[in-house]
Amino acid sequence: MRPHDRHLFAAHLLLSLLCLLLLLPGPALGQDFWLYTVRPGDNAWDVGKRYLRSMRYWREFKKLNQISDPRRIAPGSTLRFRLQWLKSGAVMATLQSVHGAVTVLRAGSGATVPARPGMALWAGDEVHTGSGGNATLRFADDSRVLLEQDSVLALDLLMDYGGTGMADTRLHLKKGRTDNKVTPKKGPGSRFEIRTPSAMAAVRGTSYRIGCNTELMRTEVSGGAVQVANSRASRVVPARYGALTRKKEKPGPPIPLLPPPDLSSLPKVMEESPFMLRFPAVPGATAYRLQVATDRQFNVLLADTVSDRPRIVVPQLADGDYILRLRAIDGNGLEGLDAYHACTLNARPLPPIRVRPRDGAVLTDPRPTFLWSAPEQARSYLFQLADNKKFKNPLINLQAYGKTTLRATGRLAPGTYYWRVAGRDAEGKPGPMGMVMSFRIPEPAPDMGKARFDDKDMVFRWQAVGPKQRYRIQIATDADFTHILVNRKTDRASFKMASLKPGDYYIRVATIEPDDFQGPFSSPQHLRVPSPPNPWGLILGPLFFLGIIL
Repeated sequence: MRPHDRHLFAAHLLLSLLCLLLLLPGPALGQDFWLYTVRPGDNAWDVGKRYLRSMRYWREFKKLNQISDPRRIAPGSTLRFRLQWLKSGAVMATLQSVHGAVTVLRAGSGATVPARPGMALWAGDEVHTGSGGNATLRFADDSRVLLEQDSVLALDLLMDYGGTGMADTRLHLKKGRTDNKVTPKKGPGSRFEIRTPSAMAAVRGTSYRIGCNTELMRTEVSGGAVQVANSRASRVVPARYGALTRKKEKPGPPIPLLPPPDLSSLPKVMEESPFMLRFPAVPGATAYRLQVATDRQFNVLLADTVSDRPRIVVPQLADGDYILRLRAIDGNGLEGLDAYHACTLNARPLPPIRVRPRDGAVLTDPRPTFLWSAPEQARSYLFQLADNKKFKNPLINLQAYGKTTLRATGRLAPGTYYWRVAGRDAEGKPGPMGMVMSFRIPEPAPDMGKARFDDKDMVFRWQAVGPKQRYRIQIATDADFTHILVNRKTDRASFKMASLKPGDYYIRVATIEPDDFQGPFSSPQHLRVPSPPNPWGLILGPLFFLGIIL
């Protein structure tokens, strides 16, 4: 073994031994005593009456603490009580929160009743969660257990040592998963155990998870240490490690838990519900679990879902503030360390559906009309029109427009425009902006009213649109331009044509903008080339008649 490996092995062994010493029952360390610190005004007799289960232990109590005058005892001094002398009794647990399908099987009557927040639970009761259901149980020492969906938890023993803060809690997880936050021990009588069909997990103050079925228990420790034991052996699982314990086998060695996923790129505001959560993959992960709550304690899971890919659909939620908790799952089924992300969902009113202009439309009307749908919760709308994608200095900026149709009041110059719209609810709160839509108003077609044909040079001329525009000219034998004879581009507002045979022709011109966008064609111009007056006469030049077909 290399020196580096020997050092790592020795450190791990030392950590396990220390954790084991901390988890051993009190008597093994000679600490089967509960210690009480005397306060001003206390006397030994009153303290004894308060904590001794019977005053028949008074004589032994005086002897153990060498009390000569029960009425006089120094503040700050320590009194020792043997555990078996202390008052103890059954206590209840409380259903702190309930979400979804959760029922309680009562030990006394055998009746199954719906669970409700604040319900008292006693030893012998069982809590059952269905698909999507979960419940948080709170115990006498303020330890808390989140029972996740499709789980069954039996309360085997609920006891405390009256007034000492020590509690003895023993649970039986028959199937499913628990997420446990155990209060640090307040004395040698403090005990918190979860038994499963495969093993038992005992702790004295830690944060860990247990998952089990009839053949296997998974233990995942995020803080402190957990002692896993069955009839075969016992093993300590330290923080940031997990362990597998199969039925009738020794608990497996600690396995490092996968690191938390990186959620740093997630937005703080989500504007869709449901929405897709995407994040970088964690090396070694075969799946991911996402849980959603409204508080960082995760007493109530509003969503609990698993995906085999680094993307998860967050289900439908009401608008509000949420905490996302995500962890990676390895090939053993052990769930790794948690990553958290706080976000706000602002998805309502839903964005209106934009009807027109459609995205990418080319409009010839410089005063376009906008039309959109009316989402259920929308009472007014925020409308913006701009000539830039960032909507800096918008041309139209209506904050509470009451209709779903709007016509531009002024003429828009040729160019590309962007528009978006959001709904506002009855209280004026805006929902998310819909997708940005764009449209274009092209340069107008050339003014053909002043077009003319130079029959001497066979040149067709029209009025220029601008200094940087080019043109496309088409000549056809029909007004529908199904039989096109000429289809050419030109940099000038003129076109020199070859000789045309006698007959009727149609000419139209479109403007080509500097970015090569071609606008609409002009209305066709009718050109008639007449036949020569007689086959023997000298043709001095063709006669042309130029008309405009609107």
